[in-house]
Amino acid sequence: MSEEQVQVQVTERADGVLVTVTGVVDALSLADVSRELTDAQRGSRPVYVDLAGVTFMDSRGLGSLLAANERSREGAAPLRIYRPSEPVRRLLEVSGVAPVLTEVSDLPG
Repeated sequence: MSEEQVQVQVTERADGVLVTVTGVVDALSLADVSRELTDAQRGSRPVYVDLAGVTFMDSRGLGSLLAANERSREGAAPLRIYRPSEPVRRLLEVSGVAPVLTEVSDLPG
C-alpha cells in the first residue's frame, strides 16, 4: 500500500465495531472514510476508530471524526478514538478538539 492511499477496514466484534484507518486522510480519501464511519454507526454497538496507521490527516479528516461524534450525540452508535498516531494526536491537540472526542487506550474484551 502506498502511503498516499487510505485503507479502511471494518471488523465486526462482539463488543463493537472496529474501523481501522491507515494512510493519508485528506480530501481525496474523505468520502471513503466518512462512508465507512457512517455505515459503522448504523448499529447500536460502539464504534472504535483505530488511527494508529494514519500518516497524515488534514482538517477534512478531522471534520469526518467530528461529524461522526455529532451523530453519536444525536443517537447514533457511540464513537471512540483508539490509538491515534502522532500526526493525528498533534492535529487533535492543536485544533483544540481533543477534549471533545472520547479516546480509549484499550478495546473492551
